[in-house]
Amino acid sequence: MAAIRTEAWDMLTGAMQKAAATMQRWPAYIMLALAAACAYPAVTNPPQMPGSYRALGQEPGWNLVIADGRIDYTGNYGEKRITVAAPEPRTTFNGHRYETPRLIVDVTHGRCNDVMSGHGYADTVMVIADGETYRGCGGDRRPDWDS
Repeated sequence: MAAIRTEAWDMLTGAMQKAAATMQRWPAYIMLALAAACAYPAVTNPPQMPGSYRALGQEPGWNLVIADGRIDYTGNYGEKRITVAAPEPRTTFNGHRYETPRLIVDVTHGRCNDVMSGHGYADTVMVIADGETYRGCGGDRRPDWDS
């Protein structure tokens, strides 16, 4: 068994040496540029949540406002309304999360386009209202992202 492992190891190292001998050498400045690009953080710090935050979604239509220490949710085209005190947001991987017994709001910083209008927004928003999940967009309006 040891002889088979040794033969396999010799074949592998021989193939690696042959590949290294025929491989093109890259100039140092290209390698340095590639290494520097890898060191730059992939996710930049998201902007701070403003004093008033708005989000909306479709099918069924809903909207949400976080302002003045409360969260106001209007769902199902105005038929369902929930108003709760806004808890301190918990920082998540790339956003914020508000949790109350009736309402959970997940804000993720990243491009979002409203499915009906195509308007671009800075955040993707998921709302769980009384156990039902809705998805939409929120934050700053981004006309440059309109689809």
